[in-house]
Amino acid sequence: TSLSLISNRIHHLHDSDFVHLSNLRVLNLKWNCPPAGLSPMHFPCRMTIEPNTFLAVPTLEELNLSYNGITTVPALPSSLVSLSLSRTSILVLDPTHFTGLHALRFLYMDGNCYYKNPCPRALEVAPGALLGLGNLTHLSLKYNNLTEVPRRLPPSLDTLLLSYNHIVTLAPEDLANLTALRVLDVGGNCRRCDHARNPCRECPKNFPKLHPDTFSHLSRLEGLVLKDSSLYKLEKDWFRGLD
Repeated sequence: TSLSLISNRIHHLHDSDFVHLSNLRVLNLKWNCPPAGLSPMHFPCRMTIEPNTFLAVPTLEELNLSYNGITTVPALPSSLVSLSLSRTSILVLDPTHFTGLHALRFLYMDGNCYYKNPCPRALEVAPGALLGLGNLTHLSLKYNNLTEVPRRLPPSLDTLLLSYNHIVTLAPEDLANLTALRVLDVGGNCRRCDHARNPCRECPKNFPKLHPDTFSHLSRLEGLVLKDSSLYKLEKDWFRGLD
């Protein structure tokens, strides 16, 4: 039911690799073919996944493909509940990548574009790319060089983690439909670099800009993270819903 193949050297996944595992629920393939920036020897590696590799496992609920040189989301079974694509080379998300994943609740996609995993451009999340994931509750997009909150995220989200991107402006419309949010982390988006322990982009002058009503409609919000954000003052209206 559970198979872990962490830290091997599997560079090619075939359609037939898991077809005989009729009860497989958890599959961990983390760190088999890391992108060059994350490889100890900085060797480039590209993982090949054949089209039916995971479709052949209709019982699969949890899949971890983190720390692998994949550039696109592979075809996935509708049974998936948790998917980790962190520190890969995936830089584009569009609705076709997640078609039919109605059971998916947890999506982790951190560190696909940052100083340890450099990229030619920031992660691009098309408006509505994740909207079809009607049961998604936990979304993590940390360390991706995002400059704005992705548009038209699923209203089912209760946890949204966007720390250490470059989102320096926030307004109510950025979080307009996310009324179920309980935890929002936007820390580290507009940093002071005089005390940074790692490569750092200085916060632009007169930023960040947070509209007073940015969080006012988030009536279920219990946790709000604004650390490492170069704030000079706190607006009491930001915390109106955190009673």
